[in-house]
Amino acid sequence: MTQVFKKVNKQWNLHAPQVLKTAARNMYYNFSALSRKGKKLWKKTIWPVLEPFFGVPEGSAAQKRKDARGAKKKKKRPNDFRDEDEF
Repeated sequence: MTQVFKKVNKQWNLHAPQVLKTAARNMYYNFSALSRKGKKLWKKTIWPVLEPFFGVPEGSAAQKRKDARGAKKKKKRPNDFRDEDEF
């Protein structure tokens, strides 16, 4: 899908009039800004009202922290190979 998007985007940038290219960039920016504001609205105002009705399990915050710690441990890479010479 990304390859198709890249090819179409390349053709668009080659052949589309400058006015349309500018309008498309503006629309992309405006929609992404709306998306960010919508996510913020959902997280701050709508979800806290709906959360009790959907029954988020107790202790989910502790599980979230535990998962984050586990992911942090997995991300660390050993740096031993940088100190030793192979030759």
